[in-house]
Amino acid sequence: MVVRAVCFDLDNTLWDVRPVIRRAEQAMYDLLATRYPRVVAALTAEDLREARVRIAETFPQMRHDFTFLRQQALRDHARDFGYPEIMVEEAFAAFIRARNQVELYPDVRPGLDLLFAQYRLFTVTNGNADLEQIGLAHYFERMLAARQAGALKPDPAIFRQVVAGSGLALHEVVYVGDDPELDVEGARRAGMQAIWMNRDDARWPSGLEQPVHMVRSVVDLIPLLSALGSRRSAGSA
Repeated sequence: MVVRAVCFDLDNTLWDVRPVIRRAEQAMYDLLATRYPRVVAALTAEDLREARVRIAETFPQMRHDFTFLRQQALRDHARDFGYPEIMVEEAFAAFIRARNQVELYPDVRPGLDLLFAQYRLFTVTNGNADLEQIGLAHYFERMLAARQAGALKPDPAIFRQVVAGSGLALHEVVYVGDDPELDVEGARRAGMQAIWMNRDDARWPSGLEQPVHMVRSVVDLIPLLSALGSRRSAGSA
């Protein structure tokens, strides 16, 4: 089956997101400590995380928008501790600056350089990373986040939306991601082909159908896609 486009997950596929989120939340906490000390006098960093989880439960219709959830939690803290709305803007700005300071896996730029010459490249993510700030946007024709799509992976709607209007059929797009359910199963249910990015030699969950293909780096995709007989679409941007 011919592949004409490759669509990537971002977090834990192109970079390790765990230290990024820790640093971003610490940057936000440090800003609050400096500018809005009544908040941190009463709440630990863990308290702030738990508050954000409660916001997701309060606004289930906004679960797809991580930016809204963080800002709404900050808005509640500002109200509770008698601070103006500007606290929300300043604290979230500190978070998102650090959120977009990522350390790419070493194979990412070399792999994208090679793929860009041969395929149309898209991204679909549940997160709120900004590829312009990270310096990768020039590789990708289409970049779709759950916040824009109104749906979270593994909902097939988000995968279908990124392909809509591209001139491609879903089965001509391969999705590459690290999460067995959100990425591989979600893409397959939408009608895409899927490749599991297994950087950490993880075990595939026993309750899911085994992936057809697995790679450990972006560079590993090159020979695999070549073997599948894939080619760039004539209508690419």
